[in-house]
Amino acid sequence: MQVFNLFFKVTRSKIGIGILYTVIFFAICFPMVNASEEKIDFEDTSLNLYVRDEDQSEASKALVALLDEKHDITTTKMDNQQLMDAMYYSVIDYSLVIPKGYEKQLGSTDKADLEKELFEEFHLRDSYATAMMNVYLQEYVRNTRMNVAMGDDIATAIKKSADREEVDVSVVQDPEEEMYDENFTTKFAWFFRLLLYIMIAVIMSMLGPILITMNGEEQRKRIECSRTTVSSYVTQVFMGSAVLVLAVWLVFIAGGAAMYGGMYTGQNSWLAVLNSFIFALFVAMFTIFISTFKPSSTVMSMVAQVMGLGMAFLCGGFMPQNMLGEGVRTVTKILPGFWYERANDLLCGDQKGGLSDVWICFAVQGGFILLFLILTIIKSSMHPKAKVKKK
Repeated sequence: MQVFNLFFKVTRSKIGIGILYTVIFFAICFPMVNASEEKIDFEDTSLNLYVRDEDQSEASKALVALLDEKHDITTTKMDNQQLMDAMYYSVIDYSLVIPKGYEKQLGSTDKADLEKELFEEFHLRDSYATAMMNVYLQEYVRNTRMNVAMGDDIATAIKKSADREEVDVSVVQDPEEEMYDENFTTKFAWFFRLLLYIMIAVIMSMLGPILITMNGEEQRKRIECSRTTVSSYVTQVFMGSAVLVLAVWLVFIAGGAAMYGGMYTGQNSWLAVLNSFIFALFVAMFTIFISTFKPSSTVMSMVAQVMGLGMAFLCGGFMPQNMLGEGVRTVTKILPGFWYERANDLLCGDQKGGLSDVWICFAVQGGFILLFLILTIIKSSMHPKAKVKKK
């Protein structure tokens, strides 16, 4: 096992770059992943409303009662200056005046009445909440007038509009189309998306220079002078590479578990772990193939950065694939990173598909591993012809 021990002696001199990349990755990944866990969704917002009901009809009172269910209403009479002061100091968010004749105009089907404004609205600061209030009032009026046009009296039309506003819509995902798993959160999906770049950067930046050193002229001469056979040397280098790649992968998976809050649970979580392992094998095989050309450590680092950033930007490492253009997605199907990120998107529900689609992604990545294994064998078997000096 002398070659195996030598492999890890060389590894100690190259481990610094791997640690640097890993520390930077987790320093950036933790805040990004935590930010991605925040839910961006519509929710009811309670406003401080000032309402002046000048109509005092059954219709106007019904509207005030409906608004009072979700908002804090002030009906104390204010003059314009008092109202402006209240809005300036954010005591009041939205002012609504229901003028005289509101009920008659609301129930009218005359074209001239339909074109008139029913309310006097005012707010000092624009916001999503005030915009939603404006839309809410428009929808309420539209629904009420639609019910009147369909033959309902004004009281029935108002009641139907109020009931319509209280309807909750539940969205059910088709389990055959989306692999929904409550254990595979948005946080977890973002961690595995970002993992594409860092695995390429760390594995290639560490393993590449080690293989270049092990395959160098000095090591070749040592083999020729020792009892170690070529096959034994290759086997021990392969074993060392496997242990190194496995160790790097386990570090990231352990870091992901820390972000997750404990051991992974659920089918999709473990499939994402398997997906990352397959991709780590591809990166290792690709690194071995590149090392057969005996590039310098600087060139290997450049290849790692170009490959890592290129795949991350083009294949969905920094954003879900459904945000990429159709042309980009079509072209990048020739890259293993596309299939790695597609599997992640399928598992978190960003793309529609089933378990069979995930296994197809695994199989395609496995095909890339086999391809570079064959290319490595072919390249290694090609020995340059020795130059014969003529006397």
